[in-house]
Amino acid sequence: MLDVSMRERFGKMLESAGHFYWELDRDFIVLFANELTKRVFNDPVGLIRQSIMGLDDSSCEECPVKKVFEGVERVVSEQMTRDAQGNSIWLQSTATPIKNEAGEIVGVRELIIDTTHRKQNEEWLKDSERLYRNLIEEVPDIIFSLDQNGKFVFANTQLEKFLGYPVKDILETPMKDYVAPEDQGRVERILALEPESIWDEDLTIVDSNNTRKFVRIRCKASFDETNRWLEFDGVMRDRTFRRSLEEELKASKSALIEKIKIIDDLYEHIVQSGKCKAIEEHTAEVAHELRQPLAIVGGFARRLGRQLDSGEQPDSEKQRQYISIIVTEIQRLEKILDRLIDFTKRTSISQKRINPNELIEYILGITEGRMKEKRLRLDANLGIEIGDIPLDPGRFQQLILNLVSNAIEASPIGGVIELVTGVSIPSDKALRTGQLGCTGFFEVKMRNDGPVIPPEALQNVFNPFFTTKQHGTGLGLTVCKKIVEDHFGSISVKSDEKGTVFTIWLPLTEIESEGNGSCFLPLTSSAMS
Repeated sequence: MLDVSMRERFGKMLESAGHFYWELDRDFIVLFANELTKRVFNDPVGLIRQSIMGLDDSSCEECPVKKVFEGVERVVSEQMTRDAQGNSIWLQSTATPIKNEAGEIVGVRELIIDTTHRKQNEEWLKDSERLYRNLIEEVPDIIFSLDQNGKFVFANTQLEKFLGYPVKDILETPMKDYVAPEDQGRVERILALEPESIWDEDLTIVDSNNTRKFVRIRCKASFDETNRWLEFDGVMRDRTFRRSLEEELKASKSALIEKIKIIDDLYEHIVQSGKCKAIEEHTAEVAHELRQPLAIVGGFARRLGRQLDSGEQPDSEKQRQYISIIVTEIQRLEKILDRLIDFTKRTSISQKRINPNELIEYILGITEGRMKEKRLRLDANLGIEIGDIPLDPGRFQQLILNLVSNAIEASPIGGVIELVTGVSIPSDKALRTGQLGCTGFFEVKMRNDGPVIPPEALQNVFNPFFTTKQHGTGLGLTVCKKIVEDHFGSISVKSDEKGTVFTIWLPLTEIESEGNGSCFLPLTSSAMS
């Protein structure tokens, strides 16, 4: 062993370097410790190493001191323990043997370095790397870096999903290899970027299936403090779905404009041919029917436009829903226009068996936004006993849409709209009085709590051009009456302090036309139950 003076000097030298040092005998008892070790471990001299380090027998299997006593010349290990204040610390230990003149190992010198700060830094780096990796991999956009030749040197897995090639095959290949021929020249301008400049453009990309896709790329050159070029870092956002929506909207708009031109040309032709009187009522009806689907198309198109212009990640499901509604309403517009073109060939309704509740639910869905604007509450009770009945789906939807729109307009802000469907079986007296041609009806009742309609106005609500509103043609309820009569049904209304209620009866079975129809009920409040 070292003599006392040399041991003291050696201990102080290590202490000045911030290192712990002690010497142990073969029983693991500390014989000497420098001052730094004494301060941290409350003077361990005379104590067993395991108790000082807070270790049990099972953790001594890898003990560096034990391995030295077993014959290993030098052992380095790292482990966590606690200091005198109970704080967790990491220590790196280097153990070497102390030999006597006969070469026998009589003790161990152990140099211990506090590596807690390094360990903390390592953990911080691991956490930072894990967070960075998660952010890079989880964002929906493509993150990439290019070298000075425009080749990919980094890309997250989103690029693999987008292009259909493994990332390892994409790295070290030029970006322009995946760009459509007409856009390849524009990509090369990225390589000429100056410091602080940003390249931000749309490109057409071709994936592994030779499918053309559309992206928005935002790229910036990275330079060090001496303006030495490092790489180009960028973000690529998939805009394929947005582009397809834009194209669909353009096509829908073009088709609508073309149909409007047909209306203008047809009207001009009618005026010139002297058939104004014959078309007057039908043209007014069609104009009214056109207004609502146009409003729906316009409303959902504006919602879609706002969402697309927001720059946020698109909600694909909601956008598909908007497009579906727009397409459906445009198809309805086309049917209305076809009816206008063929006004001289007004045929009977085209019925098929269908569940009316399903059609009603669709109308309630597309008018939900208008109800929310007036903070209206909808109480809908659609009878589960209703099966399929003979209906013209398009005309029936127009009927319900007119009634719902009328209820929304009539209701005060914060009001309630009630809608109930079910099966109605008239009494024998009603069958005889109304000369009804069937014994069972599908019934719709719709109530709003708007102002009471005066009796004199109530008698005229189904007359053409009669309206109590400042705006409108007054054809909405006239159209409803016509649709119901075409189905051999009846519609009635009553209004009092409890609200205004419209009741519709439609036959549950097919009715053959006989004269003016035998299934009609009088259009008076007395027809209401």
